[in-house]
Amino acid sequence: MKIHCIQVFVLVMALIFLTSCTTPPKAEHEAAPKKPEMTIQIASINLANINRRIDRSNIGELAKILKKEQIEVLAVQGISRYPGVTTRVDFVNELSAKTDWRNAFGEMQNISGRQTGNAIFSVYPILSHQNFSWDVVKSSSFEAALQATIDAGSASLIVVSTELPQKATASERAQCIKMMAALNPDTSNRFTIVTGNLSADEAYRTANAFAEVLPPEPVKSTNSKIWYTETPLFQLLSSRSMETGLGTLMIAQFGLLRSQHH
Repeated sequence: MKIHCIQVFVLVMALIFLTSCTTPPKAEHEAAPKKPEMTIQIASINLANINRRIDRSNIGELAKILKKEQIEVLAVQGISRYPGVTTRVDFVNELSAKTDWRNAFGEMQNISGRQTGNAIFSVYPILSHQNFSWDVVKSSSFEAALQATIDAGSASLIVVSTELPQKATASERAQCIKMMAALNPDTSNRFTIVTGNLSADEAYRTANAFAEVLPPEPVKSTNSKIWYTETPLFQLLSSRSMETGLGTLMIAQFGLLRSQHH
């Protein structure tokens, strides 16, 4: 009888010990990571190195890709336009007509009826836009940057489409990057995305709080990169690239979270 009682006691104590070792319920403050309030698909492409005429079929093909990939904001660099020349298709007007998107265009050069520049297309309202040249950079010839503020609903996006001076020194590129970072005075409510031939050293990029979008797959060649402001409220969800008839299309999906202060 005594041995039986000891066995029962040991069994009871073992059960109590096992019960106390079970995983406690998750504390209320350990909430699951917040899901983005909204997502947005942004793409960029550079046309500067295309040495042939772009016709309606090329633009139509690009418009189909943009629709299939659910792109909402597109930055384009190195556009050539021929105002008043009826035999040439206007890239900006044609793409806007095929996508029903809003657009902003920033001129870089206008010589003998040929106009070059950068553009930003958006399914969302473009609240404002401005074009500024890199005159402060000695090596600049005609390059410029187009900046647009886009109303994405829960947040404002500052999107820059730029051609940096081809012959710029490292310090001159750093100066350009610093100027673009300064376009957003309120990082708590606005997010900056910079696109174009961003070949500056990594140190200059990180010094201005920019992160680079790197697609998981190898890219043949691209002269249109995507940078963005690195903040907990603006997250890169995915990235990829696509080869089109007009060059490499860089694509990034971002998630926007609402600030806890709102």
